[in-house]
Amino acid sequence: MLKTPEFSYTPEQIKNIFETVTKKLEEKLKALVNIPGPRRSFQNTVLAFERATGEFSAAVQIPIMLAYVSDNADLRKEAQELELKISRYSVDLLTREDVFNALNEYAAAGEKLEPVEARLLEKTLLDFKRNGLGLEPRGKNKVKKMMKELIGLELQFSSNLREVKDTLEVSAEELRGLPEDYTGRLKKTETGKFLITMNYPDYVPFMDCAENGEARRKLEFLFNNRCSDKNMKLMEDAIVLRRKIGKILGYASFADYMLADRMAKNSAAVMGFLERTWSKLKKKGRKELRARLKLKGGAEKILHTWEWRYYNNLLKKSKYSIDHEKIKEYFPVETVIRGMFEVFGEVLGVRFAPAALPVWHKEVRPYEVKNTDGSTAAYFYFDLFPREGKYKHAACFGVRHGCELEDGSYELPAAAIVSNFPSPAGDSPALLKFDDVVTLFHEFGHVTHNILTTAKYGRFSGTSVSRDFVEVPSKMLENWAYCPAVLGRISGHYKHPEEKLPEALIKKLIAAKNMDSGLVYLRQLFFSILDMRYHTAKGKVDTTKLYDKLMNKISLIPMSSGTHPQASFGHLMGGYEAGYYGYLWAEVIAADLFSVFEEKGVMNPELGARYRELILAPGRSYDEAGQVEKFLGRPSTEEAFLKSIGME
Repeated sequence: MLKTPEFSYTPEQIKNIFETVTKKLEEKLKALVNIPGPRRSFQNTVLAFERATGEFSAAVQIPIMLAYVSDNADLRKEAQELELKISRYSVDLLTREDVFNALNEYAAAGEKLEPVEARLLEKTLLDFKRNGLGLEPRGKNKVKKMMKELIGLELQFSSNLREVKDTLEVSAEELRGLPEDYTGRLKKTETGKFLITMNYPDYVPFMDCAENGEARRKLEFLFNNRCSDKNMKLMEDAIVLRRKIGKILGYASFADYMLADRMAKNSAAVMGFLERTWSKLKKKGRKELRARLKLKGGAEKILHTWEWRYYNNLLKKSKYSIDHEKIKEYFPVETVIRGMFEVFGEVLGVRFAPAALPVWHKEVRPYEVKNTDGSTAAYFYFDLFPREGKYKHAACFGVRHGCELEDGSYELPAAAIVSNFPSPAGDSPALLKFDDVVTLFHEFGHVTHNILTTAKYGRFSGTSVSRDFVEVPSKMLENWAYCPAVLGRISGHYKHPEEKLPEALIKKLIAAKNMDSGLVYLRQLFFSILDMRYHTAKGKVDTTKLYDKLMNKISLIPMSSGTHPQASFGHLMGGYEAGYYGYLWAEVIAADLFSVFEEKGVMNPELGARYRELILAPGRSYDEAGQVEKFLGRPSTEEAFLKSIGME
């Protein structure tokens, strides 16, 4: 009987989980530590530790996820508190001398292990060393204290952003340029004004389409000042703590500490990659900027933050006759999802079957993921639309890791896409803009990584890979959104489903793909370089001043005076600190992998099976660069990426 994930927790149950799971883990660790040296084996020491910590993580994974998706405010509060406790306890766990000594004692025996088992031992010991084990007690305790403090800062930053309720009141006149399905779903005030929230489905279309520049300026000012009164200090305090941690652990910077266990290895390699790419993109970016300034007109030779999306959208409409409001009529959510399941099911050899499974909210759609032989491979969930207290962006949440259980059976993995796509409005179904389709494919790439894992150990399962490799499958799947055959399969006009996205529009979408790639990638380079500069700085960092300086220099668009966008730069307080470059790094690898599909067929199931076997299934069981080289038959290069973004 397959055990499916359960989500029915009460606030009281979540409140009591911490004590239960830590007590159980402590008992197992005590038994592990007390094994006499001569009797130590891989099974009773390394594997015992992996299984004990894996069960501990599995017990809290869903309760913590509920902090981001539950519609019960009390439950979210308890789940958030649990996340803080678990994160801090994890620091305690990885700074325990007794467990570290037990693992080291086994390692010293020098038993010959299979490659995956040897890697498990190596990475487990490294986790302890990266938390200060091997340092003298004073240094170790300082690192432990700072890591706990850091976790608190990061979780508070994220919580502040989730709870943002700022709105901008606009008149009907200020909504000119926006489509009816947008204006129709806006809340109204008693005075007849309309409320624009800071949620992406409100913010992005407004910045793209609102003709009133002053209204866009006001919204951008609000948006880029979210939580600035609280989060700026949290980020700057975090940067100081991180620098101290890196120094105590013997690294030149916090970035070098973080990168030691990633594909890039050190900050010099990352900065070399970013600066090399920047030098190649400057010319294209400047040319694109001039085209938008020409459209804007007037004497001012600056494209402001509240203007670039609007003029970019205007240029798309004029140069390519692309009206994204018209195009979205061909992308009803249901049609896109059905087509996406068909396309990737065919390529990867799976089928997505709606199933009656437990869920965390009535709007969630559960599926069983079936192999070609009919067996269940995994579980998958869609949570598509915004609601109060829910995570504000689009993300893939790992619901359960796949791993081999003690009885030899396999724990089936589970993953969810939690997004905030525009809800249905009036008689109109939920419609996706083309950018939303690309986002959906991106997050589905993470899902495939999670659900198609066959990793033996939970710590190597699915997306538990190097942070600069984790975006490879997501960036990989974005490429399919630009394939004519795929666009035909995932589209259908919401009033006339048999009417596919016209070929002429498909050609324009593909032609327009790189019309702003210079500015888009310069913006990405700006975020990546900013992150590295924050985390390689020798002294105190003025986060606003550095943001302002680098944004103007690299992205070619200045920061708006009086704004503090870093206060809502959640990536740097949620796992991508000293790692934002990983998006671009991974995209370069993904473009190289996809070039093989371009050559041999984007719907090629044999190639899909090879991709599944070498890239998705192992997780981190093997060296990622080695797996990429096996798939390509050579080391990865930047050529395919540069070609894919319109560079010669």
